Amino acid sequence: MNVAVVACADEPRIGLAGAIEVEGLCTSPAQLASVGLEADRIVVILHEKRYDLAAVQKAMRSQGIDPLGAQILDLPAASDTLDVSLTVAGLRARASAYAGSEPENAKPVLPREVTRRGLLRLPQPVYLAATVVEHDVCAAADGCRACVDVCPREAYRWHQGRIHFNKDACAPCGRCVSACPTEAISNPSVTPGMLEAQIDALLVQSDTPVGVSFVCSRAERSERADGWHDVTVTCTGMVPGTWLITALLMGAAAVALPGCSSSGCPLGLDGHSATAVDFARSALTTAGLEADRAVGQPADEPGMPPIAQLRLDSPFTKAGDVATMLSLDDLAEERLQLTHEGASQGIAAIDPQVCTLCAQCAQTCPTGAIAADYNGSAVTLSFDARSCTNCDQCTIACPEIARDAITVSSTVDAGLLRSGRFPLNEGTVLICESCGKPIAPSPMMDRIGELLGDGFDDTMSYLTTRCLECRSRT
Repeated sequence: MNVAVVACADEPRIGLAGAIEVEGLCTSPAQLASVGLEADRIVVILHEKRYDLAAVQKAMRSQGIDPLGAQILDLPAASDTLDVSLTVAGLRARASAYAGSEPENAKPVLPREVTRRGLLRLPQPVYLAATVVEHDVCAAADGCRACVDVCPREAYRWHQGRIHFNKDACAPCGRCVSACPTEAISNPSVTPGMLEAQIDALLVQSDTPVGVSFVCSRAERSERADGWHDVTVTCTGMVPGTWLITALLMGAAAVALPGCSSSGCPLGLDGHSATAVDFARSALTTAGLEADRAVGQPADEPGMPPIAQLRLDSPFTKAGDVATMLSLDDLAEERLQLTHEGASQGIAAIDPQVCTLCAQCAQTCPTGAIAADYNGSAVTLSFDARSCTNCDQCTIACPEIARDAITVSSTVDAGLLRSGRFPLNEGTVLICESCGKPIAPSPMMDRIGELLGDGFDDTMSYLTTRCLECRSRT
């Protein structure tokens, strides 16, 4: 991808070789047409609060550039000479990793404030990047409703085995993106590839310790110590604690997850940010490392050397979360084992005295972490911790949830992550006396008999000796 860097040449100016400087670009972004860009990606350096984002996006579209992938750097007002070379290097890498968008990704939003000049013309919308659902990957047909459960704006609805998305209601915040167990939901402006590319560029090209601060796209620029660099996400509420650890293992000296603003997140997601930071700190402490590397606000310079500089497999993905925790376990003196509400992994447990082996948990599990294996007259429910995303969909689906037949703890256990699949419960299956086909698990039929109570012995005898197909013939 060819990435152009264009900067407003008004004061304060930047000291960046290779940037195309344009006088008055903030107030007249249509001048992009006169630059003669030969690029399909762009980094634009503008002065904070001096430009109209809608006009800037319109100018980009006129040049065939997708504004949803454009990286805009706001320059602070109080500075005579600005060196933003490292920041721009990260943004260039992020722009290069942008995979493009579809028309359904564009969400127009009219500005809340209009200037006096703007009163004389129709307001131009600002386009935000909305999420899309890849229905071929979505597990809603099996009952998964993880996105419905976490959306603060009720933009998702489950109906007859399919997720319906209301773009008008979407914030967008990205909670659904990080919560979706199958990664069927994506936002083109914040992808794993873009995050990896930006952070990697910052770390590789810096000669001094780098602090990575995940910041909300709607947050106002705040003061921070030298050495910190912003990595924009749609909302800090979408960032799991594992991502903070991932950035540290890639080579960041410190990580931060600040709140949206002094007034708090308008979507009420600040609590998720605090939980993510606390998880990262707890995991670092458990591993015998400095918890102070993970903070909320980037107040102090990240002067410590990195704890690691690893090339992680698929960082900022579900598989990458597992790789991150296993890599952290490699650095720990003892086996990494941590229970915390912010964990991205979970451990399922079944009470064999209550479980009926109906396998609803396995059918609903969106990632196959829980599986049912039928072998003649035997059935086994098994679990693989590497595939569990702690989505809790199995407990919701369990008919015996009131009796705690299955529970999921928010636990990271490196030993179980390495050990692979193991059995949770096993039992026998009743076989049809007529045709020899399986009827149902014995504990399930025992539970039905218990619920029916006395007086239904003949009915239960019939149900436990004939399969559904044979019953329909009699």
